[in-house]
Amino acid sequence: MTEIVPSYQDSIINSYEDMTNIAKAMVQSGFFQDTKSLSQAIVKITAGREIGIGAFASMSGVNIIQGKPSFGANIMASKVKASGRYSYRVTEMSETNCSIEFLEHFDGRWTTVGISSFSIQDAKKAGTKNLDKFPRNMLFARAMSNGVRWYCPDVMNGATVYTPEELGASVDDDGNVIDADVVEIPIEPKPKPEVVEADVSTDPMTIENACKVETSDNPPKRYGDLSMTDLVARFNELNYQLKHDNLDPVERAIKEQKMNAAKMVIDAKRNKEI
Repeated sequence: MTEIVPSYQDSIINSYEDMTNIAKAMVQSGFFQDTKSLSQAIVKITAGREIGIGAFASMSGVNIIQGKPSFGANIMASKVKASGRYSYRVTEMSETNCSIEFLEHFDGRWTTVGISSFSIQDAKKAGTKNLDKFPRNMLFARAMSNGVRWYCPDVMNGATVYTPEELGASVDDDGNVIDADVVEIPIEPKPKPEVVEADVSTDPMTIENACKVETSDNPPKRYGDLSMTDLVARFNELNYQLKHDNLDPVERAIKEQKMNAAKMVIDAKRNKEI
């Protein structure tokens, strides 16, 4: 993947003296209310440079809370799109849930690598602020940060990504920090792979049977009722598990059967057979 570094950063900041002068100008401008000292500005600009963004974007979208850098959702989203290797699309956006599909360009085509969802119930459980004011913005930010951590962490050059809300800050509708009464928030684990508790069927696999295969969700869903995006994500996850996980023979047989079923339903939907 070709590293993309803003030309602004290269042409303006070539030394510590350059950074100091720019940081001083940023503080003295009064435009950045959360940055009161030269040292704070230097730290924010340094954090931004580590992920390849310029000084102004760093001052606007980076906040150091509890010693940890937090990034605005717009910065994370732009890094994903600019990478050339990854992309994303929002598959659901409401005041109760946001789902983002993450894709990777591999072997000349875009492949779904996973889906990151964050719901209003998740937010309440995490004690997130501003739920009543900006639910859609907050849900998008959390789904984006989780997805970047899980599926494409290299776009942030290895930096662990947090949104300000995850570190206890209150933000406005643009994601700008209003205050930062911080709390410790652990990194949310990547969703566990689908676990199937079922006997391996010996019936011949037909499109009809494939559509009846159920997920392990609660409540379970039939493959025939899933969207194409969800089917592709499940197929890729099962394929990954079969290649990389140490499975016993029964688990392997079950996952192979479910993966084959997903492939049959995907092909049938593409051919408009169902």
